[in-house]
Amino acid sequence: MAKESFQPVRSVEKALRILEALNRRAVVKVRSLSEETQIPAPTVVRLLETLVASGYVRKIDRQAGYCVTEKIVTLGAGHHGLPMIFEKAKAAAENYTKKHLWPTAIATLDVDAPVIRFSTIPISPLSHYHSTINQRMTLLEYAHGRAYLSYCPQAERRQLIGLLKQSVETREEAAEIERRAASVVSYTRASGFGERTGNVMPETHSIALPIHMGAKIIGTFGVTYFAKARVDVAALKDGLREAIQACS
Repeated sequence: MAKESFQPVRSVEKALRILEALNRRAVVKVRSLSEETQIPAPTVVRLLETLVASGYVRKIDRQAGYCVTEKIVTLGAGHHGLPMIFEKAKAAAENYTKKHLWPTAIATLDVDAPVIRFSTIPISPLSHYHSTINQRMTLLEYAHGRAYLSYCPQAERRQLIGLLKQSVETREEAAEIERRAASVVSYTRASGFGERTGNVMPETHSIALPIHMGAKIIGTFGVTYFAKARVDVAALKDGLREAIQACS
């Protein structure tokens, strides 16, 4: 390899590290980028704003964080399609709420639990909360978690169940997690949808489906409605299927 005739430009190196980190997930916060790249947060912010001005990065909002834009494809093979699919999912979520009125949400996996990254609560006339952005949901109780766990590849499912078992202290508790996970997967696959259990926020119900990119699940798409409202659940499910197709 030829010897370098000059010292690398460190700011360019840092910007590329940030782009690489952004490419791995749909949306990333400044704090996570700083921890992952080992770049001080103030420097991360300055570089992100530069990338936003250049059109390669988009700021979702203050709470959600940043994602790369479609322009990233001009840089070559580093783009894996996830941000583009996320943009399609956002549009599908907004269209769903405009048609069915109920609020929708898009979640991505964060280690061992889905986290809501986008929600149509601001445009829904039937919203039950002011915001759910960054809400963390469990794999065994919530619709998004159940949809992800039930339809992810088997090897990933075993890994996720293993992470859940690490949170308990006894063999009996670990065996119970195995049993519950098997029951969740069986029920979800039979119904076709992840559904939130009745003992978690019983005033509302949620149903969700996975968003696929090939064999990999990159997120989940769900809708929430009041438990006591007169709802055409079949129509909501049909709408979810259509929304998932629009995400692909």
